[in-house]
Amino acid sequence: MSAYPKAVAEGWHPVASAAELKRKPLARMLMDRPLVVFQSTNGPAVLVDRCPHRNMALSLGGVRDGAIECPYHGWRFDGVGRCTLTPGAETPARHDATALPVRVEAGLIWTTLAPAPRTALALPHPLTEQGFDTFLWPVRPSRARLLDAIENLLDPAHPHFLHAGIVRSRQVRKPVDATVRVGADSAEAVYVENARPAALMPRMLEGLRGRSIGRFFPPTTGQVAFEGPRGLRLAITVFFTPETQDRVRPFAHFATPRGATPAFVKEALLRAFHIPVLAQDREALRRQADSIAAFGPSRYALGPLDLLFPAIQALMHGEAVEQSERTVRLHL
Repeated sequence: MSAYPKAVAEGWHPVASAAELKRKPLARMLMDRPLVVFQSTNGPAVLVDRCPHRNMALSLGGVRDGAIECPYHGWRFDGVGRCTLTPGAETPARHDATALPVRVEAGLIWTTLAPAPRTALALPHPLTEQGFDTFLWPVRPSRARLLDAIENLLDPAHPHFLHAGIVRSRQVRKPVDATVRVGADSAEAVYVENARPAALMPRMLEGLRGRSIGRFFPPTTGQVAFEGPRGLRLAITVFFTPETQDRVRPFAHFATPRGATPAFVKEALLRAFHIPVLAQDREALRRQADSIAAFGPSRYALGPLDLLFPAIQALMHGEAVEQSERTVRLHL
């Protein structure tokens, strides 16, 4: 039985962005399994990072003629794991490396460890839509538990303290009606704000904010979106890949409507604002993981603002959830 939640263990996960895949192979981890990602003759390939000959990590080798070459004895393996060359022998060895299935979507290379994987995630709006300026930000791995990393993205309460002055104001709170919807394959919290944000980043990038939205798409995708009077202003979709039980590699996709401001200017501003936010989140998640390691896992206390946490936890485990909708009054 997998140590990971059922929906996570059976799901597809990004292990690299297509832009990262150049001449050298990439060493990656997925749910404690070492992998190697490389550009084969027929496109991106993912193999278990182990040469079947003498157990050397293939990621330490190089890519030659569309195959990955083991640095120990030079055996080469193509994108489906077949040995194509055994130096010194007239015919290749009949021992193959273990290849994993691959999908390429939204500029990401996806794979799964499941023998019978779930249907691949339908990419949420606006990833497949026209009329948006987008960029993909592969974030370096963080020491964090998967559930905590996802919940951190979608949590409305901590920005007032952890990101005070950047994302939310510590001093200024306004009444907000939040509608929480839980479905069979997603959950969302919609915050009706209808106000000009008090913190620096949203004031500069948004103007009047109509609604802010947090969404979860199992097994490991979170999205925050911000809307103004004319519709979507910014959507940040993050795919969280569990490398180990306490290390997560996020891939963040940013989308803004095309307009007068050049895409490269928006990207520069968004990156500049989010660098300190990411650093603050990384440190908080690291300390949270350290505390859990010291005291052991325990039940989480649920507060009035923990609107999506129960649904995230249930959907990650592949549990059936009752479809529901409710509205609560908060101050954000």
